[in-house]
This record gives sequence, C-alpha cells and structure tokens, in this order.
Amino acid sequence: MIIKSYLTGSYAKSAQWLSVVLTVVGLQACSKVVADETPTASHYLQASSEQLTQQDSYQVENKFVGKVIAQQDANLGFEFAGIIKTLHVIEGQQVTKGQLLAELNTQLLLIERNQLEAQLQQGQAEFDLIQANLTRLSSLSERGFTSEQKIDELSSKKRVIAANIRSTLSALEASQYRIDKSKLLAPFAGIVSSRQIAQGEVIAAGTTAFRLLQTGSSEVVVGIPASFIKQLRGKDHQLEIAGINYNAALLSMGNEVNSVTRTISLRFSIADNSPVYNGQLAYLSLSQEYPQPGYWVPLSAITDGVRGMWNIYTLEQDIALRDLDAQQSSALFQLKSTTVTVLHATETAAYVQGDLKNNQAYVNAGIHRFVPGQVVTLSHQQAFANKPLDTATLENKI
Repeated sequence: MIIKSYLTGSYAKSAQWLSVVLTVVGLQACSKVVADETPTASHYLQASSEQLTQQDSYQVENKFVGKVIAQQDANLGFEFAGIIKTLHVIEGQQVTKGQLLAELNTQLLLIERNQLEAQLQQGQAEFDLIQANLTRLSSLSERGFTSEQKIDELSSKKRVIAANIRSTLSALEASQYRIDKSKLLAPFAGIVSSRQIAQGEVIAAGTTAFRLLQTGSSEVVVGIPASFIKQLRGKDHQLEIAGINYNAALLSMGNEVNSVTRTISLRFSIADNSPVYNGQLAYLSLSQEYPQPGYWVPLSAITDGVRGMWNIYTLEQDIALRDLDAQQSSALFQLKSTTVTVLHATETAAYVQGDLKNNQAYVNAGIHRFVPGQVVTLSHQQAFANKPLDTATLENKI
C-alpha cells in the first residue's frame, strides 16, 4: 500500500511539471505570433497632404451685370394717321440713312392739294383784276373823273385778296408737308429689329411702325456700387459677353445712385463690328481686397463639424508614435480635427481662419475616409525627411 501511494504521488508531480512546461511553451509561441502581428506601415491608410501658407489678405472677384445696347435705338412711326399703302422693308433687313421704309395712302391729300392750288389761282386772278382797276382809276383820278372813295375800296379789297393768297400758300405748304410725311424714312443706318404694321392697316398718329437699331459700335450699360468707382479711373477695362472678353472704354459715368438698384450707371463702348447683339448680358469684373490674415485651402479639405462649424484635419507626430516609427519603413502621423472659420469661398477653394500655423501640414483630399485621432501615413515620404521628429510641420509641399 505504501509503494502504491508513493507511485501515485510521483505520477501527480510529473503531471504538474509537464503542465507547467506545456504552458511556458504555449506562451512563447503566442508571444512569437503577437510579435509577428506588429502593425506595419501597410496597415495604415495613406493621406494626401499639403502645407498651409499664411496670407495677409484675400481678394473677392465681383461681377456686375449689364446689357449691350445700340448707340441709337428708335421706335419709328408716322406723324399723321392714315392707311398703310406700301411696306418696303422687312424684319432683320439692313437699311441706310434716308431709305424709304413705308408709305401711307396720299390720295386724299393730293385732292386737297389740287383744291388749294385752284383757290390760289382764283385768288391770283382776282388780285390781278383789282390791280388793273386800280391802275385805271388812278389815271382817271389825276384828271378828276373818279372819286377817292372808289380807289380806297379797291385798295382794301386788294389787301384782302393778298391775305387770302398767303393763307392758301400756307395751306399748300402744310398739305405738301403731310404728303412728305406720308413716307417713313430711316433716320440713320441700322437694322430693322421689328415691324409692327401691315399693308392696308389703318394706324393712328404716332403708332410705332418699326424698331430700328443703329449698326456700328455698340455700347454697354453696367451699374456698380459707388465704392467701386475709384477703381475705374485710369484703367483699361474688359467686359465679358457670351464667354468672350472685349476691350472697353469708359464713355460716361452717372452722378446719381439708382433708387432701386443702389448702383451708379456706367456707359462703355466696345470695338466697331463686334459680334454682339442688342440686349445681350455683359459682365464687368472688379476685385475687392479684404485685409484679414488666413489660409487658402481646397474645398476637399473641409468637413462639417458640430453646430454648423467647419473642420480640417492637421497632421501631427507625438512621442508615442516616434518609437513605433523606428520599426516602420515610413513615418506615421496622427490626425487632429481643427475648427476653422470660412471667410470666403470660391468654386474650388476657401479662405479660412483658425488655430493654424504657417507651413502646418493638413489633409487636402479624401477627408471623408478619416476620423480625428486616426494614425495615417503620407502619400509621399519626403514630407518630414529634413525635419527633427518633434516638429509637426512639413518642409516640402506634398
């Protein structure tokens, strides 16, 4: 019995030692596996980065809209009422100064003129008869065969007939004026923009018949705020029309602020025969500088934060990452979310202020792939090649 107990105790101690040995061997194997699974640079996302460059101010490009106008734009019509007899031009036709555009029916005016001419002939005949009678009576009066009263009556009648003749002549001139005005002539060379009458139509006096736009050099009218007036003096200007820039000369400047638009009207001339059309929109670009320090960053570097704020991710290297870097083939950086204030934004970039430093590195694209505090590598490894490890800025633009 004693021998059996001794053997049982020996087996128990051997089992314990074997268990300890197996445990030690297992721990060593686990340590080796953990060591083999130490993170490498390939386990981290790559970030594209740039350096912040501080600016003392930023400029805002302002575009003011205007429109192209012809030097002369006239609505033409007849001075007197009548019936349209003939139309000589159509819409879009080029006309010269003095060219006949349309005519009214003048039949009634011609009849009236013939009547006045007959009255003039009648008055002239009466005047000639009285003049002859006065000549004869004057001869008889010298010999005492007639009275002075008869001569006075004929002289008075002569003056009345002379006045009637002058009145008839004036009526003839008026009739001829109406006949002349029954023809509508172009007051200047241009293009018929629109025709608003038809042959045979009865129109009233002053009714618009044609709209005529002068050809040649065009003008542009633009309204700008009074604060920009000082930028216009002594400078050449360019106007953008249909995506093309045209050199423009300032012709005149208004001296009154429009009560609706609160702008001052400017008038520019552009080169002759420029391929522009009346009524086209024209844009005048003027820049305005704001003296506020900040940084330009691409819109792809900005993400929304809490309570309507905006953030960018800056790159930092801390002490905890230095020791890890010694075992990596590429440097590791930690992302920090920095709140910024957007002062101005364009289609591609934003001018921001915040707790930022000149030459500080930040993520400039793909910011949606990262979160604050995440460890990343850089797309280009020369970012910190020439800097001490305790510096969190970039020497070269990445």
